[in-house]
Amino acid sequence: MLSLLFVYLGFVSFSTAAPAAGTCMCVHASGVHVRSGAGLSHGIVATANTGDCFKFNGGVHTQDGHTWYELQNVHGQHLAWIASEFLQESTASHCTSTGVSGGGAGTFATGIVSQQCLQCICNQESGCKPLGCHWDVNSNSCGYFQIKNAYWTDCGKLGSSWEACASDLHCSSQCVQKVMARYIGPSGCPHNCESYARIHNGGPAGCHHTSTVGYWHGIQSRGCNANS
Repeated sequence: MLSLLFVYLGFVSFSTAAPAAGTCMCVHASGVHVRSGAGLSHGIVATANTGDCFKFNGGVHTQDGHTWYELQNVHGQHLAWIASEFLQESTASHCTSTGVSGGGAGTFATGIVSQQCLQCICNQESGCKPLGCHWDVNSNSCGYFQIKNAYWTDCGKLGSSWEACASDLHCSSQCVQKVMARYIGPSGCPHNCESYARIHNGGPAGCHHTSTVGYWHGIQSRGCNANS
């Protein structure tokens, strides 16, 4: 029997109508504790953060003053429960795990960047393959998304090392998700694929730089538009 996981967010919830099963739900709080059972006494087994998105599985449970929603595939857990007041409905594209064209394996991390947009960026950077590190614009770039050491530092140094994360599809795409969640607000640019692609190419303010326009045209040639 699969164990159910619960998340405590430290606030009292108020009941609202549950979404339909299969609805994409995104977390809008940081440091969300994923717990091993239905209550605050259970151990923390994972953490969810702003921009993490998961499909609603249909289950609803009230415990410890919270309404919990049952979600699918929460950071490697088949099923998990998160307090509903810290979830918001999002478009299905943010929760659609896709295979990778171009020879890669695995799935993209969910978050504010849609799966389609991640696919286009991945294809643009490497053909969506775990390329080795090579010298590019004054420093090495590595892996599926051609991530630099400074970029990896900005996303929280995920994985065992920069090179290891860059060559792992889920880790590297999670790094992209975290960088975008960190910088899209301060950038002042729209929350869309064009902004994410240009920030990925040109840094935190890359969506404003004319030097990233050509990169965006390349992303468009991969089948993405601003609303992808």
